[in-house]
Amino acid sequence: MTGPVSGVVLAAGLSTRFETAADTPKQLYRIGGESLVRRTCRAALTSGLGEVVLVTGHASGRVRSEVADLDLRTVHNPSYAEGQSGSVRRGLGAIADGAEGAMFLPVDQPGLDPAIIDRLLGAFDGPASIVVPTFRGRRSAPVTFGRDWFDRLEGLRGDEGARPLLRELAARVEEVELDSELPLVDIDTETEARTWIERSGTP
Repeated sequence: MTGPVSGVVLAAGLSTRFETAADTPKQLYRIGGESLVRRTCRAALTSGLGEVVLVTGHASGRVRSEVADLDLRTVHNPSYAEGQSGSVRRGLGAIADGAEGAMFLPVDQPGLDPAIIDRLLGAFDGPASIVVPTFRGRRSAPVTFGRDWFDRLEGLRGDEGARPLLRELAARVEEVELDSELPLVDIDTETEARTWIERSGTP
């Protein structure tokens, strides 16, 4: 581990709203010739994050195969159908003991790149820090929590992930305003994926 913040890529979900999910899970949907999971993991690995942990669940074997050559660790969430909070807990339990913080990266934001991740890392200010990106005042992911909040994250349940905790701790959150919405757009359907590709000019 070379940096104080660990990256946790959340790639366990069922992606039930994604039209091709029965055959091709959203994690494996290809944009620019690269699957969403690989695209996210590569961005994380190229950034200043100290390490990258990938949390798998649905179609875990296929998802792991997509990143088998990358320098990261994988951990399986057997309760992936119960919601995102289980993946947050599993990822948190797998990061390095000395990590000062954890950045939780969704697998369905294809616009996230190392430069955006590093901007967020630049706002991280130690174990009590909470950092979120925004566009025109609207908060999005990835979210970074300092170590002081890990116990609270371990207590999360359900499919809202860390959102309840962010609402409770709203006054403590450091916001990083971005110049473009594209890095923060998450893709829930294949139609949204095609729209994102058109907007971004990705071949």
